[in-house]
Amino acid sequence: MSTFHEMHKVVPEGECGAAKVEHFTVTEEASRFTALRGALDYVPPGRYARLLVGGHTVMSDTDLEHRTNFEVVRKAQGDVLIAGLGLGMILWPIVAKPEVRSVLVVELRPEVIALVGPHLPRKKLRMVVEGDIYTWRPPKGTKYDTIYFDIWSDLCTDNLDEMTKLHRAFCRHKAPDGWMGSWGQEVLRYRRRQEQREERTYRMISRAR
Repeated sequence: MSTFHEMHKVVPEGECGAAKVEHFTVTEEASRFTALRGALDYVPPGRYARLLVGGHTVMSDTDLEHRTNFEVVRKAQGDVLIAGLGLGMILWPIVAKPEVRSVLVVELRPEVIALVGPHLPRKKLRMVVEGDIYTWRPPKGTKYDTIYFDIWSDLCTDNLDEMTKLHRAFCRHKAPDGWMGSWGQEVLRYRRRQEQREERTYRMISRAR
């Protein structure tokens, strides 16, 4: 399987409206600090890129992004629909797969399209459509073999309810043997189960007092 590109070598630094691409370095010391927060948050030393909108980081190409986006790269085949452009990080390994015929991206912000769009792979990428995935719909009868939602800037269990709504809305556009997923969904399901267990434990302790 093709690997993720180093996005600081692909997308140059730049700014367009509220969107901005920055390159940054994680030093050995900073890397050790991230390791203290747990395996999921660990960032190896190196050079990285991040996309900011309104001063808020919406994505980077750190190992966390690689791990939590690995599934869609592994599953992608046929005609692919992706919601959320970001840095375009997942597009490179996806279009390199022989099983993939075409990729369509839906992105909410025109500034992100203008900033990142010129540096996207051209092979198999049909187009990047400006639109809100909550209201945008493909032509009637259109089916995709792979559908992926990547519109959230951080991993929060509140995202699960939005994922459920999107999956229900697009299930009619998924091919019979197709796959549909969302960024970090399995991680968030695990976190929600943890939260629910902690809540039940808290209730039991409260009743026992």
